[in-house]
Amino acid sequence: MAWWRRWTSLLLLLSVVLSGALAKDVTKFCKCTCGQNSTIIELTKFALEHLPHASKPIDVGTLMPNVCMNCTRLLCGIAEPQLCDGAAVDEEIVPLCFQRDSLQDELIVVGFLLLVGGLLAWATIRDRVGPLADRLWNQYNNYVTPNEG
Repeated sequence: MAWWRRWTSLLLLLSVVLSGALAKDVTKFCKCTCGQNSTIIELTKFALEHLPHASKPIDVGTLMPNVCMNCTRLLCGIAEPQLCDGAAVDEEIVPLCFQRDSLQDELIVVGFLLLVGGLLAWATIRDRVGPLADRLWNQYNNYVTPNEG
């Protein structure tokens, strides 16, 4: 049974190391809404430099360090100039900053689902594998090495 503890310890250590290595900054987005129209802008320097409908280029050197502070009416107006087309005159642009889950969060969810799926599969085949495992266990435990006898 010592092999089980070693594999469990190794798996735990590997998961801790991988979770730290795979943890990365979450991607933040700016949702710009004007009436019934809305658009989502990725708040990364690369995405802001390459906006397809921008009325003028955005100088990424002037961006605030807090990414959500850049999600403003001005950014929405520059990134999507036609956002308020067809909207009433008194409606204004409403910016909203939000973030997506990180890779670490996704790995935790996928790991949990794999664990639950494995447990369900084991519960399904346990009755068929149990007698075979017992037979193999008894076969190898009753084996006498030539030096012992």
